[in-house]
Amino acid sequence: MAFLALSSTSSASCTLSLQARATRQSSAKPSSKRSSAVVCAQQRRESSGAAAAAESQTLGASLANAARCFTVSAAAAAVLLTAQPACAELNAREAARGGEFNRGSAQQFGGYDLRNEDVVGVYGKDLRLSNFTGAEMRGANLMGANLTGAYLMKATAFAANFAGANLSDALMDRAVLNNANFTDAILTRVVLTMSDLTGSKIDGADFSDAMLDVKQQQALCKYAAGTNSVTGVSTRKSLNCGGARGALASSPSRYMTDESGVKPEAAFDASRFSAYQ
Repeated sequence: MAFLALSSTSSASCTLSLQARATRQSSAKPSSKRSSAVVCAQQRRESSGAAAAAESQTLGASLANAARCFTVSAAAAAVLLTAQPACAELNAREAARGGEFNRGSAQQFGGYDLRNEDVVGVYGKDLRLSNFTGAEMRGANLMGANLTGAYLMKATAFAANFAGANLSDALMDRAVLNNANFTDAILTRVVLTMSDLTGSKIDGADFSDAMLDVKQQQALCKYAAGTNSVTGVSTRKSLNCGGARGALASSPSRYMTDESGVKPEAAFDASRFSAYQ
């Protein structure tokens, strides 16, 4: 009996010991969880603080860079403002030396409204290399003008008067030239691709080595007549009317491929091609 009582007592003690240990372990787990939560919150706060510091540094660098750019822009503006007298002096010298391209004949009419304007009467006949790109030139008078190498791309020259004018080497592509007067005009090596010459007067005009669309060339050949008073070339011959070659659209100037071809005369003195002479 005594042995049984001792065993019962030992068992009870072991049970109590196990229960106490389990209680301690269970009570220790929430404490561990709370500690982990505290650590995580602290790490998040530290990360947020680092991100805010980095963002603040980036913003500061951006503001500093913007300030430097503003300073540079202000300095550049100041230089430009103070350089105006020098620019004015340079423009005056260019004008004295002969205008654009160092040639006194080159004038700017790009996009100008020259409707019914007596261009020759106002600006003179020497209009070599002048720019008429996109100009409104309906009914304008350029009779007898020297327009060698001029730019008339996309110009609207309906019923304009080019009679007796020298348009050699001019660029006149995509231009409106309906009813224009080219009587006795020189149009050697002129580029007239995609231009409309419907109803234009071409008696005595010289189109030697000009670039024309096939249909336009054929239309002009239907009524081409006369001989140019300066070059002595027949208008029909210059347009190659009825010739085997047919179209002039892709033919280079004859002198470039034929040694016997007549080369064009220089339009300017060699010295005028340099701005340093």
